[in-house]
Amino acid sequence: MLRGITLGAGSTLGGSEPVISDAIRHGDLLFLSGRAPVDPATLTVTAEDFEEQARGVLRDVERVLAAAGSSLQQVIRVECFLADATDFRAWNRIWTETFSRPRPARTTVVCGFTVPGIRIELQVTAAVADGGHE
Repeated sequence: MLRGITLGAGSTLGGSEPVISDAIRHGDLLFLSGRAPVDPATLTVTAEDFEEQARGVLRDVERVLAAAGSSLQQVIRVECFLADATDFRAWNRIWTETFSRPRPARTTVVCGFTVPGIRIELQVTAAVADGGHE
């Protein structure tokens, strides 16, 4: 059974109705929608600096995981989208600081974003431990 997890204004994209779920739970798996460094109230980019954006996105991921009964320690896979390949080294450093071994599977893609100023977006899949929120 699918269960949507919506944490409020961040899912409305400026409207009054949610247009996406922050995450979808299916069984013991949790699939997060893409997390980007955008303030849900103003729809503006939260920081210019790559490291600030990356750490902010990881805090947002952690918040969604916690709301669904999971955690960073239960992340299985991360798809990372970077606007600039020169941020790859900084991303690897932040990655190793954030995730302990065994680290999640990861794909990193350099791409363009529709919102100017976004330098990173993460898509995350995690496990939900027994007893996680149903």
